[in-house]
Amino acid sequence: MQGRVYRYTGAEMNPLALWRSLNLAGEAWWYGWSETAMYLPNRLEGDLPDADWERLSLFCEQAELRLLARGGKPVVLLLTESLTPSDEWRSCGEYETREETRLLLGDPPKSAGSETTALADVAYPSAFDYGVSLAPSREATRKVVARTRGYYDSLKRLCYSRYANIDTEEF
Repeated sequence: MQGRVYRYTGAEMNPLALWRSLNLAGEAWWYGWSETAMYLPNRLEGDLPDADWERLSLFCEQAELRLLARGGKPVVLLLTESLTPSDEWRSCGEYETREETRLLLGDPPKSAGSETTALADVAYPSAFDYGVSLAPSREATRKVVARTRGYYDSLKRLCYSRYANIDTEEF
């Protein structure tokens, strides 16, 4: 499968407005960080926190919109295997893609007692809560995973990894 990376060249710099303008179907997720806060991947419901994002990603099965701000004007990229965006997006490259799975977190701690989205006894810098509910299992076989797409160049080097979904899996 082929994936494409586009760079946004338009005037609108609100990442949530750009995401909504893509009119993508299905469940959307997001994660990001700023100088003062870090947000783990979670379902996109309503508005985003007001922050000076260093990195912000909004994603679904069809695409990931990525804002990167590293000391200068923010850059907005779109990674997709199926979408052809408007003329405000300039193509940056085409890549071979592979479906991949990344393990995010295993069974919740036994202290949880029952099903929970707080999957670790950690509170700093934020709780490990991906918004995916798991109950402790006897053999600790349930995991929270990220379904990703690896974007590889012609020399088979990984250039980008885009999130597609957060899910559970039994190992």
